[in-house]
Amino acid sequence: MSVQLLTRENFDDAVARRAVLVVAFAQTGADPPPLDDLARGYTDVGFGRVESDTEPELCAMFGLPPADALVIFRERVVLYCEPGLHPGSRVEALLAQVRALDMDAVRAAIETEKQAEVALRMRRVCPTARRGRLPDN
Repeated sequence: MSVQLLTRENFDDAVARRAVLVVAFAQTGADPPPLDDLARGYTDVGFGRVESDTEPELCAMFGLPPADALVIFRERVVLYCEPGLHPGSRVEALLAQVRALDMDAVRAAIETEKQAEVALRMRRVCPTARRGRLPDN
């Protein structure tokens, strides 16, 4: 399997089609990350490359500078997102960790975190919560 060049137009489709997708961000013309070798060894994993200088919106989507970075998805969930150049051995170690995760537990943890954020926002918005407790009479 080869490394697919990802753009704003095909990015969402690539994430949706693969159970696991490794995306390397790099400047146009820079030495490519070691994904080609990994792609041959991991036929069940998708590999993509984003030219960060020509796709700044994709970088911004992940809060990344337009430079080297690595993002790993599993079942449409971002499990790893870090700037910097990642050697092949590091990507392999990350893939082993990503594959070992219980995705039901990951989704449950994400949902719990979302609910906590909503509750916190509601507390900030609710005038009674801002004033504190009413005195007992």
